[in-house]
Amino acid sequence: MRREVCGSCYSTNLHTVLDLGDSPLANEFPFSANKIQERYPLELLRCFRCSLVQLAEVVPDEILWGGNYDFYTGSSWVAAEHQKQYAAQIMKLYPRLCRQGVLEIACNDGTMLRHFQDAGYPTLGIDPAQGPVAQARARGLDVWAERFGSDAALRIVAQHGHQGVVIANNVIAHVANLDDFIEGITIALGPNGVAVVEFQYVADLITGNQIDHVYHEHRQFFSLSSLKHSLERHDLRPTSVSQVNPQGGSLRVVISRSKFWDHSVNLLLKDEEWLLNEHALAGLQGRADRIKSRLRDMLWEQRRTSKRVAGYGASGKSTTLLNFCNIGPDLVQYVVDTTPNKQGRYTPGTGIPIIDPRSDSRAPDVYLSLIHNYQGEIMRQEPAFHGHWIVPIPLPMML
Repeated sequence: MRREVCGSCYSTNLHTVLDLGDSPLANEFPFSANKIQERYPLELLRCFRCSLVQLAEVVPDEILWGGNYDFYTGSSWVAAEHQKQYAAQIMKLYPRLCRQGVLEIACNDGTMLRHFQDAGYPTLGIDPAQGPVAQARARGLDVWAERFGSDAALRIVAQHGHQGVVIANNVIAHVANLDDFIEGITIALGPNGVAVVEFQYVADLITGNQIDHVYHEHRQFFSLSSLKHSLERHDLRPTSVSQVNPQGGSLRVVISRSKFWDHSVNLLLKDEEWLLNEHALAGLQGRADRIKSRLRDMLWEQRRTSKRVAGYGASGKSTTLLNFCNIGPDLVQYVVDTTPNKQGRYTPGTGIPIIDPRSDSRAPDVYLSLIHNYQGEIMRQEPAFHGHWIVPIPLPMML
């Protein structure tokens, strides 16, 4: 369904800033190379009233999350370590509020929530993806298998009371009904509670040419300014903000009912003034097209010289990159990934097989990094690999 109005302020003053063509859903990895998958437009719009950047095509929740959704947080050692430290920081800052209850929205397989349970705090998770929820429950966590919104929040309060801490890690950017989601947080939070949200930062996406982070699960791309605009309609405000590394650059924002915020909010709002300029996203399409042409040229050169090229990491973002750049098994022979439920499948829309890295008898000559936002950690984890790396973003280069 094509968006007719802004998902935040309902303005119709929307303009296209990036068009990546059609792509299958990022995390639906088929068992057959020939499976025909539904494709949906990947087009970014900018609202010229509130500055929110958002997808033009809103794929329904039941299609995105109700089927074969294959992302499990615990399968990524980088994400798992990040969430361990993230949980520890929240428990250190808000122990009294944690004792009132910790609700994690979009808890996935419970990788983060279990740290609060292990520390003795009352916990509750909610997530619409059936597979990850089953895994979270197998860990002994109380998790509801449904979408979070105002109706769910009312039932949570009725059964578990108001929550001292609400965590929404990489989810506020994914929701179809932003107002209902934020209203749900307002309902679930205790009077003095805090919500901690983390999401990819649109300023880093723009300046870092992170076009592969654009896929159908990512419906909104927030700045602090656009988030503040959305929160204020529900009598919530950002009270502090920090910039963190995941997703190629993210914001972690503490939200409450307080009418005051610390200096970090003022500083970032000032730094973001350039984003409010109507020409802030000019040139993003041209940079995306340059990434496509340069990356294809590099891969064709490897094929011309009989080099063996493999992809590294069957990530959701790899679906966007491979499909936008029209890369198939003629250019990338296979993708290695340590996630058991992805092995034996194929990258969406391309027919490139995904294998266990241990099943490959010899390393390739070149790896195309498909999780480039973790490139430093990857290279530390692969000291035995002596070939080359192609890092596609912000501009394809060979290491």
